Amino acid sequence: MTDGDEAGTGGPDEERVEGGAARSWKSVDHHAQRDAWSERFSRGGPADFLYGAIVAGFMLAVSSTHDASSDFVVLAVAGVLIIYWAAHVYVSALGGRFRDADHSIIQRLRLASSEEVWVLIGGVPALVVFLVGRVLRLGVADAALVALWFTVLMLGVVGHLASHRAGVRGWALTLETVIAGAFGLLIIGLKSLLH
Repeated sequence: MTDGDEAGTGGPDEERVEGGAARSWKSVDHHAQRDAWSERFSRGGPADFLYGAIVAGFMLAVSSTHDASSDFVVLAVAGVLIIYWAAHVYVSALGGRFRDADHSIIQRLRLASSEEVWVLIGGVPALVVFLVGRVLRLGVADAALVALWFTVLMLGVVGHLASHRAGVRGWALTLETVIAGAFGLLIIGLKSLLH
């Protein structure tokens, strides 16, 4: 037996952990991973996720004219999302420096880059729905409209989850869910005015 054989097969399902022992993908505590993502999301993700979704929605509404190409729409939405993410990173890193004298600007930029990634993630679902619409042969304006309705739904779902987590139930939960999704309706109204 070789040294590599003693720890396991070394197959694609294994990874090395501290101490050199092999751990298979199947032995990972996926509930703990989900809880860690949930905790990270709840610390700062919801606001940034919603911000990304709203920015993507507005850019879809503005850039998806009848004569626009899919490439133009995707580049416009992605470009603006990246600019907003970079602005969030910059503001968080530089503004946080007033409270945190212990970490350099480079360390703060690295941390802010990962913490603010939810702005980018929030814009991805609408872009994916837009692209799926185009694959299904919808026109640019129609694919954007479907993506905007999806954004309304997504805003409502996130609002519902936030309200439910806060203990809101019954008609109050329904009202808060509708209010959360209503912002997306403003974006659809803007699209209607522009086109």
